[in-house]
Amino acid sequence: MGLAGFALAVATTIVGVASLNLMILAAASSGSFIKPVGRKKKEARLQARSELWDLSLQPLPGFMHKFYEAEDGINLHYVEGGDTSPGSPLIVFIHGFPDSWFIWHHQLASPSIQQKAHLIAVDMPGYGGSDCFPVASPTAILTSLTTFILAMKEKKTNESCILVTHDWGSVVGFRLASEVGFLFSRCIILNAIHPPLAIENMTRATSSASRMLQTYMRNPTNLALIRSAFRSMKPFLTQMVCSYYISVFLLPLPLARQLYKMGDFWFPRLCSKLAKVRNEEIYLASVLGPSKAEADGYPSSILTRQNVNKRADGMIAYYRDNLAFGKWSKPESLQLLTAASETSGGFTGLLEPKKGSFRCPVTIVYGGRDSAFHRRFCYEGLEEYLYPSKGDVGKSYLVCFPRAGHWPMVPSPGRESVEMLIESALDGLDGEQMKERVWLVDKDAKFEVEK
Repeated sequence: MGLAGFALAVATTIVGVASLNLMILAAASSGSFIKPVGRKKKEARLQARSELWDLSLQPLPGFMHKFYEAEDGINLHYVEGGDTSPGSPLIVFIHGFPDSWFIWHHQLASPSIQQKAHLIAVDMPGYGGSDCFPVASPTAILTSLTTFILAMKEKKTNESCILVTHDWGSVVGFRLASEVGFLFSRCIILNAIHPPLAIENMTRATSSASRMLQTYMRNPTNLALIRSAFRSMKPFLTQMVCSYYISVFLLPLPLARQLYKMGDFWFPRLCSKLAKVRNEEIYLASVLGPSKAEADGYPSSILTRQNVNKRADGMIAYYRDNLAFGKWSKPESLQLLTAASETSGGFTGLLEPKKGSFRCPVTIVYGGRDSAFHRRFCYEGLEEYLYPSKGDVGKSYLVCFPRAGHWPMVPSPGRESVEMLIESALDGLDGEQMKERVWLVDKDAKFEVEK
């Protein structure tokens, strides 16, 4: 480790410890460490876990629990419903941290979406009812979810496949849209950063600030250079403040686990409040996954994850194992599919798009009240990565829901707006027709980028 790497590790540790202490104080001030979990709450929690995870029950009306066993032996749990006939279009939903398939229950239960599409919501490895990898590497996670999607597509005669993602699921969604985008007719990506764009914006900010500071060293009376350097760094620094909680997950494991499990799961319950889920115990049950009582029929790792430390490890591994920025070593079968898609798409050395560019139409959504992301840092320059549309068909968008927070698919009007985006994609509507649908349920929605 070089000096710069050591300094960064020390700074991250200091910020992580400080952030954890602040959150411990917040949890303590809410009484989470001293309030007993009463009998009624325990019973409600067990009942909620049974309703969501018992394989003999329908998790939602008209839906069934299913499992997919990949060639690597990893079992992925998913729920399936809607129009499951071979000729219907496919929609795959992928959740984020600390959620499971349940976070999409409004969209899954929408009658208009159910009637039009085959709906699948999968638990990511290490979450909900799915197996986990020892290391949540890009190769492990992205390959697992891509082979799952391919297996679901093989059931269909309809080639249309829409990917809908959130948070860490959207980091996965960004990578799939740019690296295997030929699999999808559209990706609807909620509340996340596109890793190559984040690196580009960070590099641009630090390089610009560095040049100004070097010039200042030769002209120490020119304080305007200091101000300009700060302005260049401000979006990056603001995003670092927004992402402070990530530093906790990068601490040594005994400390990193605490944010997830302390104070009767204070942090997941805080997420429930931020997401505006109506029933906190049902949300917590969705985060905790199957209990020992429901474990029969699930992968064996579910029993291991009854230990709260093991459960936390599988979920926070996404932050620790470089899933966002690490290299994806695709298996040969995926390499061949990718090469075939590029050949059929007519790419040549002169026309090769920018690295990280999307290979399918995307609709990227962020909430105006999402405290986890800074708009300028996360989305400035995004248009350079968008898939070029063909006339009025297959356009890509950056959309802001001003009244939405980090979970726009849960409370109104974000929930209905997300559903309108999905329905428009199913109906093949684009441009003004799609916008009019969204504005019917949220007149304040802003289509900031269109390409």
